[in-house]
Amino acid sequence: MTSRPAQIATIAGKEIHDALRTHVLSLLTGFLILAAMVSLTVSSIALHAEYLTYVQSRDLLLSLGKSINDLVPPAFFPLKLLRGFVEHVEIIGAVLGIVLGYRAAAVERGHSTLMLIMTRPLGRTAFLAGKLAGNMVLIVAGLAATFALGALALFVISGVGLGAADLLRIAIVFAAAILYVGSFFLLGFILALGFARLPTALLVAFAVWLTLVLIAPQIGDTMDPDNQVAGGVFRKLGIAKPEEKEILKSFATYETIRDDIEQASPAKHFERFSFAVLGIKDIYNGQPLADVILDRLADLWWLLGIFAGLVLYLFARPLNIARLSKEQ
Repeated sequence: MTSRPAQIATIAGKEIHDALRTHVLSLLTGFLILAAMVSLTVSSIALHAEYLTYVQSRDLLLSLGKSINDLVPPAFFPLKLLRGFVEHVEIIGAVLGIVLGYRAAAVERGHSTLMLIMTRPLGRTAFLAGKLAGNMVLIVAGLAATFALGALALFVISGVGLGAADLLRIAIVFAAAILYVGSFFLLGFILALGFARLPTALLVAFAVWLTLVLIAPQIGDTMDPDNQVAGGVFRKLGIAKPEEKEILKSFATYETIRDDIEQASPAKHFERFSFAVLGIKDIYNGQPLADVILDRLADLWWLLGIFAGLVLYLFARPLNIARLSKEQ
């Protein structure tokens, strides 16, 4: 009798082969990479325009006999160019996870092979573990290609070499992205196994994606009074942090509702953590990495908790093979 690890490896290998054969992974990953590269290019053009403005101002001051010290050079942080990159991983990466999860269940149900597989000396746990392992390998591979090309493009576009500290920050965001995309894979897989009709499962999955990835973060951002002015209304008015906290106490209920809406979104947790680690959010720029992670540890725990919770639910819930094999 084949050992359980060998069974898991066989199912995982089949998942990888099927996904590569149908080009699902390559198409979605290619689209994600294309969107990320466009975002990096647009960001670099804006940054280059800012640099040219500085050069022109500097040359004008020098022609007037002024000191170069009268002009403060713009700060340049290459990792901040990854803002759009992270946002595309949020949106398209979640779609990648859902599609892989749906395909993992649909490929067996659609070809009526689920009942046949389960008649073999293969345990339910080994079947689910193999599906999970194979698709997580696909997710890691797809995200690895995306982040590697993103880092390379960042170096080429910005013209600034990335140090070990920069690459470490990108690697940490990559790890967070695996948890994030993996959670949406589990969502798609669980729904495709749980609903009697596959189209209904896909519809519900994308309804959840729309709510958690697009609607909830947008509501949270729109309701935040400090986002109504570029750079923050409190900062523009010169209000110090202690006074800001006192003002917000008057809107405690409003802030609680707004924050709860944002907390419900795994996309927002991924964004907050990534923006902090990469220094995209100004208050974290230049801070030690350990301090940044410690400050945003709650977001990382949310991502880990969602992923772990979905894994536990997948293995704990009953799986009615006979019903799933008959109903499409």
